[in-house]
Amino acid sequence: GEEMITTTLFEKFEQWLNENKWEYSSRENAGIIEIDMGLKCELKQCQVIVWMKEGQCVVMGRVPIKAEEDARERIAEYFCRVNYGLYSGHFDLNYSDGEIRYKTYLPESTDPEAQRENIVEALIRPAMMFDAYGPGMMKVWRQEKDPAQAMEEM
Repeated sequence: GEEMITTTLFEKFEQWLNENKWEYSSRENAGIIEIDMGLKCELKQCQVIVWMKEGQCVVMGRVPIKAEEDARERIAEYFCRVNYGLYSGHFDLNYSDGEIRYKTYLPESTDPEAQRENIVEALIRPAMMFDAYGPGMMKVWRQEKDPAQAMEEM
């Protein structure tokens, strides 16, 4: 059933992380793996969370800063503009507390090689996206650019 797939996928993640000597923490009973990843941009790092829930695998990247209330509307507009062109995953902004994250999912594959590629892709995508769009987000945050201008620089 679905539970079997989820467990297997969880194990495949752990196996890949161990083989590649990545540091991580896992809470198997909660279906959660957490990895701290460095970023090239000024955000410096993001926490990547792999979350298995009801047969689905969601991968999220969270940055350690939260948008203060007066910046949320600008950042939300920037994310809306960015998200419109993305084909895999999206940026989220929690309007209540200012948490910023990038969320994607991992498709299940019966082909072991494709599955490994999917795992690598899902793990590094949040960091890649923060490196790509984080600098624009920071310019919008600091009001150096409006959201439309920040997008034109991409």
